[in-house]
Amino acid sequence: MRIILMFFALSITSLSAQEKKIVTEEGINTFKVVYYNEDGNILQQGFIKNKKLHGEWASFFKDGRKAVSGQYDNGKKTGKWFFWNEGKIREVDFVDNNVVKVLDWDTPATIAKIDKD
Repeated sequence: MRIILMFFALSITSLSAQEKKIVTEEGINTFKVVYYNEDGNILQQGFIKNKKLHGEWASFFKDGRKAVSGQYDNGKKTGKWFFWNEGKIREVDFVDNNVVKVLDWDTPATIAKIDKD
């Protein structure tokens, strides 16, 4: 668990010189930030408000598949975060930047099925 969280934290700050960062202003003191890899795929995207991570953030594997998704509130992780790895999903609940619950989803489930009759 800590390895996944460390990967996400480090990936925000350790982008190589080959990657491209696009920042667009979304409002007063609010910016959307998108990091692209050398292939043009999005590595990370999210928002910064008042110089802190804020709102939805997502990280992606090099091939474009989602790796991490969650919310920041004034620089602190909050709510449900999802981590995808090797066909498994880890759901982590945060309150005020602290982990309060971890749930591993390692078996697929059918949510709905449509009959074609």
